[in-house]
Amino acid sequence: MLGITLAACSDDVENFDNKVYVQASDKTSTVLLKSTVPTAEVSLQVAMARPQDNDVTVTFKADPSKVSVYNTFYGAEAEALPEGHYAIANPEVSIKAGGVTSDDVTVNFTGLNTLDSEKIYVLPVTIEKASIGVLESGSTMYYVFKGAALINTVPNLTKNLVWVQWDNPSVASDLRKLTAEALIRVDKFGKMLTSVMGIEGYFLIRIGDAGIPENQLQLATRNGNLSNADLVIPTNEWTHIALTYDADNGGEVVIYINGKEMLRDTKDCGGINWAQTRTDEGNGFWIGHSYNRDRWLEGNICEVRVWNRVLSKDEINSNDHFYEVNPQSDGLVSYWRFNEGAGTSILDHTGNGNNATAVEAITWNAVELPAKN
Repeated sequence: MLGITLAACSDDVENFDNKVYVQASDKTSTVLLKSTVPTAEVSLQVAMARPQDNDVTVTFKADPSKVSVYNTFYGAEAEALPEGHYAIANPEVSIKAGGVTSDDVTVNFTGLNTLDSEKIYVLPVTIEKASIGVLESGSTMYYVFKGAALINTVPNLTKNLVWVQWDNPSVASDLRKLTAEALIRVDKFGKMLTSVMGIEGYFLIRIGDAGIPENQLQLATRNGNLSNADLVIPTNEWTHIALTYDADNGGEVVIYINGKEMLRDTKDCGGINWAQTRTDEGNGFWIGHSYNRDRWLEGNICEVRVWNRVLSKDEINSNDHFYEVNPQSDGLVSYWRFNEGAGTSILDHTGNGNNATAVEAITWNAVELPAKN
């Protein structure tokens, strides 16, 4: 009786329909949209339960009509990835006789940096036909496109200070054109001065001073200071600061807060040499510190950048510019993302080697920027 039972089970195994299906434990795959990443490439395979005596051919196609299936199943409001943003490089593949897995099917995506990062897009890639049966429940792969959190971790600089080891000082010496940027979130002020970056008594971006409110941004230079009542920095809000300086245009200074021009004035300081490594706490280029340790930035900072050219208003307001730029961007000479998540060393992402170091242990905070509703 046992022999009969085993034989019957064997017959069942031999005789069930052998069908092809997309080989993946999860039939969705997410591609995060970033303004600095225009292309992506993915691959998938088909498989079947047992080998065949002959080659099995399988053909794929993009099927936007299945977006509605995705939305129903996942309770989403995605729209189809527009035509022109995808191509299946090799839609027909085969499973060789005696095998159970196909070669890779490659799908290329282009122009992703032009998509709206506030939307969710889906491209269903499905088995169009096969030389044997298709397992319907495993016939489709859904590629999902949505905006990425570009910043996931930031340091808190409360009672801390960061200095730069200028191993390649030439990139930040005699800057006759300059753009400086930082993304900050101040927890509170409560003291006369808060430092952002620069060199005390020379060319320093700071907040507050004797005679101006403690939350008012200021450029302090060796030839006097620039500020006005429009330069208010809020607390508990992420705020992008950008300052441009052009010595060849009469020392013109333009200050932007969250991409909006708030000050345009002149302060001729000649070429700016920020490439000065500290010799003690009172000089050299610092982030979150100037003159003494009472002037820390109480809160978070990231995306600190120095350029050797004047960025335009349009560039400063370009998509996701507050949160990320290409490290190889024209004129970008120093780029400290402050995204390490551990330790006290801060990498200069330009490759110029001017890395930074925090004097005290850093408290790292998890964030999601830009924030998604």
